[in-house]
Amino acid sequence: MVVAEKFEKPVLIHLAVFVVVSSWFFGGQSPQARQFILGWGTIGMGLFLWISLAGSSTWGWRHPALRLFWPLWLYDLLVLISCFNPAFEAVTIEGQRSWMVANPVPWLPSAARPSLALRELWQFNGIVLSTANLLLVATRRSRLRGLMFVLGGNALLLAVFGTFQKLIGAKGLWFGLVESPQPRFFSTFVYHNHWGAFILLNTVVCLGLLFHYHRRGGYRDFWHSPALSGAVVTLLLAASVPLSASRSSTALLTVLLGGAFIHILWRVLRSRRAEGRSALPAITALVLVALLAVAGIGFLGRNVIAQRAQLTSVQLNKLAEEGTLTARLVLYRDTWRMAMDKPWFGWGLECYGSVFPIYNSQRPVERWFTAPRYVEAHNDWFQSFAETGFVGTALLLLLGLRNLVPAHWRRNDSALPRYLLAGCGLVLLYAWLEFPLANPTVMLTFWLLFFAAVRYATLDVRTQAGEP
Repeated sequence: MVVAEKFEKPVLIHLAVFVVVSSWFFGGQSPQARQFILGWGTIGMGLFLWISLAGSSTWGWRHPALRLFWPLWLYDLLVLISCFNPAFEAVTIEGQRSWMVANPVPWLPSAARPSLALRELWQFNGIVLSTANLLLVATRRSRLRGLMFVLGGNALLLAVFGTFQKLIGAKGLWFGLVESPQPRFFSTFVYHNHWGAFILLNTVVCLGLLFHYHRRGGYRDFWHSPALSGAVVTLLLAASVPLSASRSSTALLTVLLGGAFIHILWRVLRSRRAEGRSALPAITALVLVALLAVAGIGFLGRNVIAQRAQLTSVQLNKLAEEGTLTARLVLYRDTWRMAMDKPWFGWGLECYGSVFPIYNSQRPVERWFTAPRYVEAHNDWFQSFAETGFVGTALLLLLGLRNLVPAHWRRNDSALPRYLLAGCGLVLLYAWLEFPLANPTVMLTFWLLFFAAVRYATLDVRTQAGEP
C-alpha cells in the first residue's frame, strides 16, 4: 500500500500527459510523434520496473509482473527470437537497396525486417506497461475517475477543434497549416477511421461517468446533476464521428448510443416504479431530447453523410453488377494467404508492408497504372496473424484475459468499468474491418481504458467487502 500511494500520482500524471500530447500530436502518426511515444513510453516502462522492484518484498512470489503479465513476456521473447532469425536480406540492385527472401531457420520465429520489429515491440511495451501501472498503484476510484475526466475533456476539445476545422473547409491539419497525407482527416488525426475509433473509446468514458453520477444520486433530478453535463459532452463527441465521414465508426457509435439510451430508459423506469411515480413524463422527455440530438447531428453533418451514403450506394451497385470481390475483400484474402504460409509465428512484427507485395494479387488493368500498395491490412486481426502467427495473437489475447480474471465481475455492479470494457470490445470488433490499433493513440487509449476498468472493478469489489 505504501508503494502504491507513493507512485499513484506520478503514474496518473504520466498517463494523462501521454494521451493528451499524443492525441494532439497528429494522433501519434508523425515521425516526431512516434519519437515522443517511444521516449514517454520508456519512462512508463521505467516506472513499471521501479514499482515492481519497490514492491517485490510485499508481493513476494505472487508478484503481478509474473502473475499477470507472463503472456507479454512470452510475446516479447517470441519477437526477440525472430529478430535473430531474419527472413529477408538487404541487396543492392542498380544502386538501389531492396529486400529479398533469405533462408531463416524454418522452425524458429523469424522477422522480415528485424529493425522494424524491435522498434514496434519497444513502442508496444511502452504503451502496455505504462497503462499497466494502474494495476500496480491505483488505490482510489475517485482518482481513476479523475483520469477519465481528463480523457473526456481532452476528447471534447479535439472534437470542437475538428468540427470548426471541418466547417470552414480546411484543406489540411491545424486549419490547413500542415498538409495531410490522407484526404479524409479530422481534427488532429490523419485518418478519419482512427478518429472514429478514438471517439468510440472516449464516448464510453463519458457514458460510464454519466451513469456513475446518475446512480450515485443526491441531486434534485437529472437536469440538475453532473449527468446532464456528461450527456451534453457525449452528444458533442458523437456529432464529430459522422462529420468525419467514417461510416463504420458511425454505425458502431449508433449501436453504442442506442444501447446506452435503452439503459437509461430502463433505469428511469425502474427508479420511478420504486418511488411509486409514473415514468411516462421522464421517458417522454428523454425521447424528445434524443430525437432533437439526432436531428441536430444529422443537420450538422448532412453534406458529409449524403456524400458517404451516395458512395456506399455506388459501391453496392457495382458489387451487385460485377458479382466480384471488392478490393477490400481481395486484400483480406491475400493477407490470409500470407498468414497461412507461416501460421505459427508469422512473418515478423511490423513486416506487413515489406512482405505483402509478394501476395498482393491486385494488378492494374493498364500497364501505366501501378498496383495498389498496402502498408496495413485494414484488418488488425488478419495482420496480427500474418505478422506474429496464431501463437503471437493467442499470447496477446491471453494478456487481456489473464488480467480480466481477478476483477470478480460477478460481484461488481458498477457501470463505469463495464462501459470502459464495452468500448474496448467495440474497438476489437472494429479491428475486423479496419486497423484502429495501428494508431498509437488509439492503442494507448484502448489499453488505458482496459486496465482502468479492471482496476476500478477490483477496487469496487474491495470497497463493497469493506476491505481497506
